[in-house]
Amino acid sequence: MNEKGIPVGWDLETFQNHHQIKLEPLKDGQFGIRLVSEESSFGLHKVIEVDLKEFPILSWRWKVDRFPLAGDIREKDKNDQAAQLYVIFPNSLIRLRSPMLGYLWDSNAPAGTTADGHSPITPIKVIVLRSGKQQLGKWVQERRNVAEDYVRLFGQSSLPKVGRVAIWINSQHTKSTAQSSFADLQFQRAN
Repeated sequence: MNEKGIPVGWDLETFQNHHQIKLEPLKDGQFGIRLVSEESSFGLHKVIEVDLKEFPILSWRWKVDRFPLAGDIREKDKNDQAAQLYVIFPNSLIRLRSPMLGYLWDSNAPAGTTADGHSPITPIKVIVLRSGKQQLGKWVQERRNVAEDYVRLFGQSSLPKVGRVAIWINSQHTKSTAQSSFADLQFQRAN
């Protein structure tokens, strides 16, 4: 952690109220990043350049310990999730217009749900990978072909390079508390 309490190599972006970030020791001697949201919305961004033609697979582990009350991507006034991972494709002209592909662990929307993000400016497409409390408090491994997801959701065959990844949490819409952890984010070859 740096002097501001942010993991080294990451930048904090906060939209509302209190944020809490901690390193979480893992069994393998590594550390995960724990996020706690109290009626807030914040995330950590990491600059990373990845060519999806060469490294299309993104894998990571995540865990939810507390869900925002009644959070649901399908309802704008309840659009809170304990765990969100975004892949960001930078637009060199306007950062806010950079397309984002998100993977969510939602409180209520069924796994497999796809949706547009609720941003009037940023083109965001999301996929709900996990839903509900069935695996509450357990680390879950994920593996996604980001290239295939990008083509399917954005409807474009040309693949932009990845410029950043972000882990995010929010609970401001439902005025509740949420807690999640992330570990082992890495891009890989398809084989």
